[in-house]
Formats: sequence, structure tokens, C-alpha cells
Amino acid sequence: MTIILNLKNYPEVMGDGSLKIAMAAQRASSRTGAEIIIAPPGPMVAFIASRLSIPVFSQTVGSETGGKTTGAFIPEAVKAAGAKGTLLNHSESPRPFAELKRLVPRLREISLSVCLCAGTTAQAVTLARLEPEYIAVEPPELIGSGVAVSKARPELVSRTVSKVRSAGFRGRILCGAGIISGEDVKKAIELGAEGVLVSSSVVKARDWESKIVELAHSLA
Repeated sequence: MTIILNLKNYPEVMGDGSLKIAMAAQRASSRTGAEIIIAPPGPMVAFIASRLSIPVFSQTVGSETGGKTTGAFIPEAVKAAGAKGTLLNHSESPRPFAELKRLVPRLREISLSVCLCAGTTAQAVTLARLEPEYIAVEPPELIGSGVAVSKARPELVSRTVSKVRSAGFRGRILCGAGIISGEDVKKAIELGAEGVLVSSSVVKARDWESKIVELAHSLA
């Protein structure tokens, strides 16, 4: 079971805030045995990866190549920074399928894991053809809402799990959007998900470690 913690670019995680929440996630992983992956802001990837034993993901990568590509955040640079993988196609940073079709094999070649985000069951089934390590279904309208997808749209989670598995997908299927409590996570697991993709519920919590532990304990 997996928690991917996407820090986005919230003010709470700027500078040493990223390290503090990352260390809280690592302690929570040690306490609970859960796989916890953290995705800090791009400029912090190397700094965080050099100080953690849990996996660090990039929040995204570009499909540009090396050389004269000023400002590009390419997979090879992310790998060299110590990241173990990346999120891709989050609703806040969507990519055309044709680009993903080129990019995912490139990431696989350099041993970077991929979590592809999908807003619908149909999109999740399409993305499953690319054989990422993780697929996360997240309806955009519930992201950051505090209304959990596992409660507001349980049929989306269960249907996605069923359809994606029927398509032969062998990776982990996560869900996200509005997940704020251990109860939300427990419901997601009951619906067939194998983990969650979370952000503001942890970042905005008063006690980061306690919140992550709460979510992690509910994965069982």
C-alpha cells in the first residue's frame, strides 16, 4: 500500500519546509511500514533526495532533451538529482497522450518510476496501456475540496479499479482528491485502491507526522 505526498508549491513547503515535512514523512513510514513517496517542489528534489531514504519523486518532467534546452526539467536531470520517479499528467499539469507515449518508455529506460494521473475511468484505462508503476485516479473538481473521492464518488474508484485490472494493468492503482482523513483512506482501500495521492490535507495539517501516520495506519 502506498501514499504519494505531492507537496505542490504551497508556501508551507518553501525552503526548509520541504525538508521538515519530508523528514516527518520518513518517520511516519518507519513507524507504520507504509510505502510513502514524497514529491517536493522541483528546485528541492536534489536537496530532499540527498537526505531521505524514502523515495523522492519529481512533480513532473518535461519531454525536452539535453543540451540547448534552457529551463527544461528533463528526466535525466531528475534522475541525476536522486529522484526515484515522477508524477505525470496531473490535472494541474496535463500532457497530451502522444507525449506521454514517448515519455514513459524514456523514463523506464533510466529506471524512473511513473505515476500517471487520470481524471476519469476511461482515461485511466488508456494510460494503463503505457504500463506505469502507478495510476492515480483523481477527479479534478474534488482536488483540494476536502470532499473525498472515496465518499463523494465511490463508484469512480471501484469502476476504475475493475476496468484497469481487466485491461491487464499490473501496477498499483491509487486514488486522490479531497482525501483528508484516515476514514477517507480506509474507504478507498475498501473500494479496491492500493493507496492514495494526497496533498493539502497533509501540507495544511498542524502536525504533519501525526496526519501522515493517521493516513498510513488506514491503508491496512
